[in-house]
Amino acid sequence: MMLAMPDTRSPYVLIAMATDERGTGLSSVVEGLNLAVEVFTDVEKLLYHTRVAVPEALVIEHALVSKVPQLDLIGLLRRRPSLADVPFLYLGPDSVEQKARMVEQGIDVYVTLPTSPAVVKAYLQRLLDRRQSERGLRAALEQSRRFEQAYKESERVKDDLIHMLVHDLKSPISSVMGLLDHSLEMLKSDGKEDAGLDELLSLARSESQHLLNLAANILDVRRMKEGHMPYSPGQIESLTDLAKEALGDVSGGPRDRHFGFLVRPEAERLQADPGLLRRVLANLMANAIKHTRRGGYIDFRAWKQDDAFVLSVRDDGEGIPEVDQKRIFNAFEQSRHTVHDRYDSGMGLTFCKLAVEKHGGKIWVESKVGRGSTFYFTIPVDVASPVVEEDVMVAGG
Repeated sequence: MMLAMPDTRSPYVLIAMATDERGTGLSSVVEGLNLAVEVFTDVEKLLYHTRVAVPEALVIEHALVSKVPQLDLIGLLRRRPSLADVPFLYLGPDSVEQKARMVEQGIDVYVTLPTSPAVVKAYLQRLLDRRQSERGLRAALEQSRRFEQAYKESERVKDDLIHMLVHDLKSPISSVMGLLDHSLEMLKSDGKEDAGLDELLSLARSESQHLLNLAANILDVRRMKEGHMPYSPGQIESLTDLAKEALGDVSGGPRDRHFGFLVRPEAERLQADPGLLRRVLANLMANAIKHTRRGGYIDFRAWKQDDAFVLSVRDDGEGIPEVDQKRIFNAFEQSRHTVHDRYDSGMGLTFCKLAVEKHGGKIWVESKVGRGSTFYFTIPVDVASPVVEEDVMVAGG
């Protein structure tokens, strides 16, 4: 027998009892939970109904299950995907074995008979509240996943845009630099002396080099974060020579600053990736030039301390406010305190941080406003070998 069918689109509790009388008696209790009720006393109809309909909770009596001992009725119902998260309340005899068996098959609550309607109602209310909470958590999790997917997509678009812009910038900048170099050579070969024109062309080339360095830093920071930056540590025979070569890489050169190089004998030879280390030094020196006035002093020093080499670039420029010192190694961040008001992407110091950490070292700054800055970084004596898996190309990538 089945009571009047509610609208199955409305939330309801399914009650499966052995007799019509027991089903009717329990339905009055459930109706107090402000939910519709469906009562089944026939196992075949119960199985057919639950193929397409999903209740908020299922109350099932042991006497009904006993009618079909050949069936694993609870297990059969629980294995249905639509009922996987529906709470089951089982009304059964006072038997430890029976209770254990039902719990193993997927029952959420086992209520020993005889019991009072109030107990059944209390258990049902708790199960329904728990299911509502789980729904809320699943909805929040799904929303969080959608946000994460949207964020990853926006990051992918941003990375693709940066990659495209950088590659599109490098080619015309390199062409402009080549034309400027050719113009300067023509002026020299013709023996014409035009100090004003020479200076303008040299400045144009210097600014082009600066743009090229910015583009390279942006691209390399992205490659490093993705683990695609080539890394080949080797023996550096003269750190002093490498530092002087790095200074030569700085756009515009020393620019009327006084440079000094002081490398302790025990630090002249060290293990590192020469290309990355030269780029780090060039970025730090360029940063020092940017923050000092003409006639300022900048020096490079290196020494061995414990199990690492310490390298530093010091200047006597305007210094960096303490509030900026904590963020200048982040991408697109730079100190607001500058004597030249020259825009920089902030990628230079970010590149330095990633390159130093690639070697297993660390980088930091010590500075006071008006008294200059010193950037320190370490290179371990025993630099780790490159990670093989970084050089492995993904098929089709």
